[in-house]
Amino acid sequence: MHQTTFLLSASRPMFFVSAMLLFAVFYVGMISPVVQAGEDGVACSLCQDAITGIEDFLESNKTVEEIVSLLNGICNLLPEPEKDKCLKEVKDIAPQLPTADQSITTKYSPFALCTMLGSCQVDCCATPVVPEQIHLSITDKPSEMVVMWSTLKLFHYYRQQPPKAFGSSDSFYQKTPHPVVEYGLSADNLNMSANATVATYSSGGWQGHIYTAVMTGLAEHTSYYYRVGDPTVAPHFWMHPSWSQVPSLMFTTRGKPASETPIRIAVIGDAGATDASMLSIAHITQRVVDRSIDFLLHDGDIGYADGYQPLWDQYMRKIESIAGFVPYMTVQGNHEGFYNFKPYMARFTMPWKQCHSDSPLYYSFDYGNAHFVSVNSESEFGLMARTITPNSTMYKWLEADLKAANESRSTKSPWIIVQLHRALYCTENNHDCNQYAEILRNGIEDLLYKYKVDLVIQAHRHNYQATYPVYKEQVTSQSYHRPAAPVYVVNGAAGNKEHLMGPGHKPWARKTLKQYGYGEFERCFQYIVSVCMCMQYCRHPTQQCFNGATSQQQITLYSTHLQLRSKCMMSRQLHR
Repeated sequence: MHQTTFLLSASRPMFFVSAMLLFAVFYVGMISPVVQAGEDGVACSLCQDAITGIEDFLESNKTVEEIVSLLNGICNLLPEPEKDKCLKEVKDIAPQLPTADQSITTKYSPFALCTMLGSCQVDCCATPVVPEQIHLSITDKPSEMVVMWSTLKLFHYYRQQPPKAFGSSDSFYQKTPHPVVEYGLSADNLNMSANATVATYSSGGWQGHIYTAVMTGLAEHTSYYYRVGDPTVAPHFWMHPSWSQVPSLMFTTRGKPASETPIRIAVIGDAGATDASMLSIAHITQRVVDRSIDFLLHDGDIGYADGYQPLWDQYMRKIESIAGFVPYMTVQGNHEGFYNFKPYMARFTMPWKQCHSDSPLYYSFDYGNAHFVSVNSESEFGLMARTITPNSTMYKWLEADLKAANESRSTKSPWIIVQLHRALYCTENNHDCNQYAEILRNGIEDLLYKYKVDLVIQAHRHNYQATYPVYKEQVTSQSYHRPAAPVYVVNGAAGNKEHLMGPGHKPWARKTLKQYGYGEFERCFQYIVSVCMCMQYCRHPTQQCFNGATSQQQITLYSTHLQLRSKCMMSRQLHR
């Protein structure tokens, strides 16, 4: 099928205007009502014909002024007040796009573009009511666990009279009627349950529903079995009942904050739905089977759906082998920016309300004796790095959160770890590592230094990088023993359709690597009073794990807040 190529370049007007069209697609798709494709798919076909015509227009290499005129014409087709909003966006964003982030660009078919506009629709799931895309996340309470799953909207399957068990036609067409999670201490005795809430979204022509339930009353450091579904649907389908099909879904709870139990997490960034991420997911899945990680942190660019919703569903099915068994904690990246992050916010439940954030795009949580802080590095629509000023809501929240965490180190969380998608420190000579990194450093680097953040986990660049302790682009020490400044790690090579890139060379960089892999983090205790933190990188296909050029093959950060007399326990290596 003919493909539309979107690129960004300051030197070629055609590429600039194609990026403008990309902006128009996801903006118009966000504010316009969904156009129903109908039985005959006429609207979908007409849209694809129109997109093909626009492609031909772009290929004629028109000037920027002509393309902006075309975009204004598209905006003028919208009703008020959407028309004025669209015209304003074209005017405001047009001058910025020649230098905008190239990583939002990709290839789309006319059909994919028409799904973004809502003229063509896509199903989330293979079957009507069987749950899929199951994933866990934590709240601020060790006694709770969130589970989410998806099912299909059912009107594709019963366009006439719905089965009586569904009640009214409206309820049948909207969702399964009684979604629930059942859980317990053994697979044969799921004696507890929690009802689920349901939500949906129509961006990108997506057809489906997303369910969220909170399991409560959980004991610390205990394994629970669970299943999700709807027992009332079963009589009208071949499965009986319509529960999740994995018979041994389970998870293990954590302890209270300040617990002295070691924690082990896997960290990925820029993991796509395509086969490039296969090894990362397979290796981490094995860690889940071995029960050797506590949760998975995904530092942005989740599935690389952009505006094409089937890639969201494909990726969420793929990650279920991990996320259905350990908490899956996420941070949005630029590829989640389509529809201004609406699909991302619908698909994930992070503990943002419990930490007094005013947005699901930034939050914090405690796990063991580490405090994790997730920061939003993205501007609107994920086009470029976010400008963070002291007067902004997120800056004020971040300072208050870091201040409280720093003051409670001796009693609660000795370690503070910040994660965000874009990098404050990366080594390539491009907009990401020059202009955008500087924007982020100007925004929050002083806060990270002032409140003694230990580690900053980043992604976005598709490689692995680790710095020495660094502040204001100056190495404060080549030792990781009680460093005065944070260590910055780029961990963006889990695998995606955009391939590997870079890295470059900077004097503050300890190690760089252009190879697919994922990160492992371990916080361990020694002799009660000795605390250390280890971060290492496991590269494919051998799974050799290392971090840096020393024989220890990992970064070992000694606590800056406790007296230490012993070396960090080496985390288990993954040689297979």
